[in-house]
Amino acid sequence: MRILCTGISHKTAPVALRERLAISGDALPAALDNLSSRWAGCEFVVVSTCNRTEIYAARPLHGSPREHELHAWIAEYFSVDPRDFSHSLFTHSGASAARHLFEVASGLDSLVPGEGQIVSQVKEAHAAAVNAGCCRSVLGELFQTSLHVAKHARSETNIAAGKVSVASVAVQCLCDELGTLEGKTILAIGAGKINSLVLRRLAAEGKAHRILLANRSAQKAHALCIQGACIVEWADLPAAIMQSDAIISCTSSASPVITAKMLAQACAAPTRRLPVIDLAVPRDVEDSARDLAHVRLLNIDDLEAVVRRTLEGRRDFSTVQAIIDDHMKQYLASFRTRLAAPTIDALYDRMRRLASQELEAANARLSTHDDAAADAEIMQKAMHRMIGRILHPAVANLRKWSQGDGAEIYLEAVRKLFDLGPGEAPPKP
Repeated sequence: MRILCTGISHKTAPVALRERLAISGDALPAALDNLSSRWAGCEFVVVSTCNRTEIYAARPLHGSPREHELHAWIAEYFSVDPRDFSHSLFTHSGASAARHLFEVASGLDSLVPGEGQIVSQVKEAHAAAVNAGCCRSVLGELFQTSLHVAKHARSETNIAAGKVSVASVAVQCLCDELGTLEGKTILAIGAGKINSLVLRRLAAEGKAHRILLANRSAQKAHALCIQGACIVEWADLPAAIMQSDAIISCTSSASPVITAKMLAQACAAPTRRLPVIDLAVPRDVEDSARDLAHVRLLNIDDLEAVVRRTLEGRRDFSTVQAIIDDHMKQYLASFRTRLAAPTIDALYDRMRRLASQELEAANARLSTHDDAAADAEIMQKAMHRMIGRILHPAVANLRKWSQGDGAEIYLEAVRKLFDLGPGEAPPKP
């Protein structure tokens, strides 16, 4: 099986493009079903977060989907002209795809290196694919290994030091924009995981005069609400914006929940200045709000400069890379050994079947006597020993060659030479 990974991330595409190729959690099963229906027998996992949309596929060596076919699927599924995103796509295959996933899961590839949310996002993407029936042995082993890599990296290095996250960086941005949170009213919009972290961070600061929380579902808002925060009815959102000194928004809405008109009305007073941080993908705030004189609109891409300043000199990435190197060696050795196992088993099975057929034919021609059964047993043992002696060097070389880059070519050649039929996926872990 050949592993492919293709997609976009915050390193290759701006948020305006990422939001066009984003897949919400509710839409993920349909996307996975579409992929597995298009290419039956292949495996798929889709990782879609505010910073990336990546498709992982496992297919037969000479089968589909190929890189260009996955790119065509992206254009068709999202109804996006390929010319709009082709320059932002990256593709990894084989060991490169595995390493990329390990770097993603460990937090090396995150907008905020070491942030913890990516681990749960990778875990959820894997679970969704398993539930959809399109993640089995090959991608199953890859994603399980990526979670082990993440755990190892976070426990053995300082990659997660200080528990810096997108939420903590956003709150730091508010502090920078306002000078202080003391005596300020902060409006948080949304009741997802990121806003949960935002509220905890605001509570930890302990300086905000008032925290307002707005969400379409009042039940979810109440479940998320921290002590001292005030729930705002969704219909009262414009009024809450009028009362606020700053806004942090992160919902799962497919369209903006804050319009430029709302912000223009809130900033009608000439002395009013309103920082707005939009962490959502797709974005929660109309981009035209950037043109408003008294609105300071920052989206998730704008946080990168703050991240660099916050983490400068505080992360030991080389140690994480060394951990990934070790796991890569173990993973590739295991994968290639498992890849060779079905061919080796098929080779032995074929030889034993042929030996049984020849023994049966020979026994039919032999004269019957008192020792005939014992003679047949002797012949059978001799035949099986001969098979072992003939195949031993071939199998030893297959196991050795399976550790190299041309493993699948050798295995396919053996299958064709001995008419073993098409290769099968490696057995389940």
